[in-house]
Amino acid sequence: MARIVLGNREGLLAIRHGRSVLEFLTDEWPDLQLRLRTVPKTGGQESGPLLQALASGEVGIAVAQLECLPPALPDGIRLAAVVRRGEPRSALASKGKGDLRALPATARIAVTSERDGAFLRGIDPGFRVEVDASAPDALLARVGTGFDAAVLPAATLVTLDLRSAIDVVLEETVFAPAPGQGAVGLLVRDDDDLAFETAYSLQHRPSFDRVRAELAFAAELPDMHVGSVAWVTEDGELTLFGSVARDGTVLQAYVTGEAREGAELGRELAKDVREQLARA
Repeated sequence: MARIVLGNREGLLAIRHGRSVLEFLTDEWPDLQLRLRTVPKTGGQESGPLLQALASGEVGIAVAQLECLPPALPDGIRLAAVVRRGEPRSALASKGKGDLRALPATARIAVTSERDGAFLRGIDPGFRVEVDASAPDALLARVGTGFDAAVLPAATLVTLDLRSAIDVVLEETVFAPAPGQGAVGLLVRDDDDLAFETAYSLQHRPSFDRVRAELAFAAELPDMHVGSVAWVTEDGELTLFGSVARDGTVLQAYVTGEAREGAELGRELAKDVREQLARA
């Protein structure tokens, strides 16, 4: 019996995603021996050890939150599939205070990355933004005491049964989400056909096309704080929203085209953004 090891990162969210994928693939592939392995982070790295475990053959399929990965994958690794995507936008948790406009001018707001901090400062430079790497439940417990509010991926809160903490889901034009946010991808090695075929059975093509466009946009702007989100219509038309936060300002742009050309659209939008920044 062929055997494939699935890998996920540490943390409750990553483990839940890994177990969900394992359950589906076990039902879909009864003749495969599948098991799940949690890859611990090392030296503060989150996604690096998982990618290394995949590259070395320790795992055959890596189950990853795509917003946690670099936009450009290492050589020899490819994105085989994206499962049906959850909510791509971010959420504000403020203990009933409402949206960002209702917060005090000098509100202390927790975020999970420097990227998120840059976009918040672009909304209001008066916000006191603090990056906090705590688990979502621990971070939320400090809202109302240490923090006035926190910004987290909405899909994370839903998956962890913390939906009740959401005061408002932030529209992308207010707060641009990270590329790939809310999407779970299955990564394999280029030379592993069995792992690719197995992972591909979970493919949700519209979600794949959306993520591919978002990551292509981000990959062309590696030196910037980037946000992006794409949508695909039933007719196969893709609209990509891209945003860049720099020096306290936020630039936004859109492009529309065929979903199957998502990567090209992402690169096209990134070129447009660079040109706009050069003229600013």
